[in-house]
Amino acid sequence: MDWFRGEFRLAASDRVAAVTRVNFDPSLRELLGVLGAGGVLSLPPVDAQLDLAALAGHLVDSDPTAVFLVPSVAARLAGEPRLAAAGLPGLRLVFFAGEVLGRRVVEQWAAVAPGAEIVNLYGQTEATLAQLFRRDVQRLDGGDARSIPVGVPRPGVEVALRDVDETGVGEVLVTSAAPALGLLRAGTGDRHRTEPFPVPLPTGDLGRRAGDGALVIVGRSGNDLKFGGRRVSFQPLIDDIEALPGVRQCVAVDHGGPHLFVATVAGEAPAEETLRAAVHDLGRRRGLPRFTLHVRGDLPMLRSGKVDRRALLASLDRVAVAASEGPAGHEVERQLHALLGTDEATPGLVDAGVSSLEMLAAMSAVHRVHGVRLTVAEAFRLRDVPSLAREIERRRRPAGSVGAGPGRRAVRPAADRYPLSSRQLAYLWICMSDGNANWCNISREIPVARRLSGAALAEALRPLFDRHDVLGLALTADWKQQTWTAPADLSCAVRVVDTDAETEAPAFRGRVQAVRAALVSELIDPEVAPPIRVALVRGSNGGSVVLVAHHLFVDGLGLDVLAQELRAVLSGRGLEPVADGDDGGYRAFCLATARKEEPGEAAVYWRKLLDGVTQVELPEAGGSDGAQGELLSLPLGVVCTRQVHAAAQEWGVSAFAVVLAGFERAVAAVFGLDRPPVIVMSQNRGESDAAVVGNFTTSLIVRGPGVPSLRDNVGTMARQLADGTRYGDWEFDQRVAELGLGGTDRFPLSTVLFNQRPMPRDLRARDLGDWRPRALGRALRYQLQGELQMSGPEMVMTYYYRRGIAGDGVIGRVHRGLVRVLCTGGEASRD
Repeated sequence: MDWFRGEFRLAASDRVAAVTRVNFDPSLRELLGVLGAGGVLSLPPVDAQLDLAALAGHLVDSDPTAVFLVPSVAARLAGEPRLAAAGLPGLRLVFFAGEVLGRRVVEQWAAVAPGAEIVNLYGQTEATLAQLFRRDVQRLDGGDARSIPVGVPRPGVEVALRDVDETGVGEVLVTSAAPALGLLRAGTGDRHRTEPFPVPLPTGDLGRRAGDGALVIVGRSGNDLKFGGRRVSFQPLIDDIEALPGVRQCVAVDHGGPHLFVATVAGEAPAEETLRAAVHDLGRRRGLPRFTLHVRGDLPMLRSGKVDRRALLASLDRVAVAASEGPAGHEVERQLHALLGTDEATPGLVDAGVSSLEMLAAMSAVHRVHGVRLTVAEAFRLRDVPSLAREIERRRRPAGSVGAGPGRRAVRPAADRYPLSSRQLAYLWICMSDGNANWCNISREIPVARRLSGAALAEALRPLFDRHDVLGLALTADWKQQTWTAPADLSCAVRVVDTDAETEAPAFRGRVQAVRAALVSELIDPEVAPPIRVALVRGSNGGSVVLVAHHLFVDGLGLDVLAQELRAVLSGRGLEPVADGDDGGYRAFCLATARKEEPGEAAVYWRKLLDGVTQVELPEAGGSDGAQGELLSLPLGVVCTRQVHAAAQEWGVSAFAVVLAGFERAVAAVFGLDRPPVIVMSQNRGESDAAVVGNFTTSLIVRGPGVPSLRDNVGTMARQLADGTRYGDWEFDQRVAELGLGGTDRFPLSTVLFNQRPMPRDLRARDLGDWRPRALGRALRYQLQGELQMSGPEMVMTYYYRRGIAGDGVIGRVHRGLVRVLCTGGEASRD
């Protein structure tokens, strides 16, 4: 840092507008560089990094003399209206790091801050921040070369190239006098061990020397791919594409061949056909191998501001259609990586943060394509993708048998009436035995970056009606069957609420929550399609859409799909095709899962597991609002999360099973219960595609062995989850009715529930759930539900509960008990 301050003459007169999150190591330059010189650090509003308009406003308001940016973020910021109009006249230093700096970004920021010196920094976290630098890059004459040199090493750093080819390109090796200590590895007890980095450090980047000796990075992070044993750089083509009008960004990934993802600027890009023709023409001029082109409105980003390449890979075709002779093992492995969002560098399924719901969807796809049935527990016991692929290949059906999976019923919906699925019958019995109620309503909020009209939102709903046949279903008057209304005859009124507040203001957030609670509290008539309700809350600079659905028709994961698709339509992005409603929609699922009344083998399993079980209810205070629901999210924390992942990896189970077992132990300890049955809400789609929306939720039941050991509890519950899924055709209401426990006004058998909600990868813990108690706007039949929210390695527990049980810090006590069990592997003491 002393060298850095001296080289760039940082002083007490400098002001840095902080942009980088403090958990990303380049933030040390922002924090320590200017503060060590006695200058001023201007901090952004909370979560400004997630909102380009807010981030641009922060830069303008801070009037900085220095700023540190990632090129991909900088390219977007330069187009923000407020920053483009005001500029940054006081800026004297713009530092770029974290990605290859293209000439277009340099030109953009030379216009935003014409008096600033632009500096290109290069380095790795492992070698401690920036090791090379190039000053005054805005003065370079690039000619045909668009890559900006990263310059020369700072004092104490040496750089070399290895495996240099005939063009002078080789892998960049860095040796630093002050490297990071190494990777922190789990040890035993309270001790951890450090695994040192190799010296010199292989960066994985490809570079060459310029005529003046400066280092130029010619490709990194996947923009150089291998074909026929030779390395092919797509970086020059990417630079060409990013210079096209209306193109924001371009990246290349390898997924059975090169794929290029191009992000466009809304309103500025040419017609997609024109853009595609231009891109392919540039590729031919560069003499590159043929590639698949994907044009999108935006690209997924990591918290660091870099493109999330794993998410791009996962967004490609989820599973290729198998050839009649069946794919090779490597192809199966590649399909699994796409399904699970992993890559070849992933050490294990648990380390990658693969959730049990993601695994369930993946194994459902594997069964449809390859005819192989693997339970979630079996998949996790194999521990990594290569082992899982080998097992699928071993079990794969003989060549020539491609088609519907074993036991799949070829069904086509009738023209007018449809049976209720077995899941819907169970839901009616559990939650609607006394009639319709607002606890049947579930909701999602969809932020919108622009002001919408109610008519525009109503029109945006039409693609959802066309795609999801469940939105045309409604109960008959006797609630024994379902009718279906064609998409063209469906409509949904939009309630519009206006406010003068900006969308970031507390007043706007409060208004949204009030509208959401009010919308959820109102009944949705299950006899009228569509089973959804929509409201639009408009602020001065944008708004939020509140989407509410009846749980009899749409479960929580299905509502997530609807919310994501509605967000895509409102953003102008296209939607990927889904299964045709006549063959793979929810009506087909209802026909295939019509209720079977004969007990069979499944009933025998459930009778044995539930022998001697009585109704479990938690102590609850009286009061008129005791049944009203609230939710609160609490983090598991870094140490506890690592313990969960380590345990899951060692025991060959999912992280979900580990947390479920800990939750059961914590609840038992806090409420003094002996082996309380926990109702686990799970999806079982049968043969239905993951993109089909409906109510696929089934209620599994688990019971711990009643021993202190977490490992024993985890093993027992993992087996029960697998067996419960296998015997799911004897539904929850059928199991409980045999026990004579259906006469309660609360959730029958047990008022303690557990489930998991998958979240997008690479969110922070604070982005998961609500960190302050929030009213749900509806009553609850259950008393306590734990919901595990996972985003890659991040874990948060969201608790849904009746106000009547929340006294005396009960939720906090349950959570502390859960963390204690997971960290110690033993019993949760009562505190």
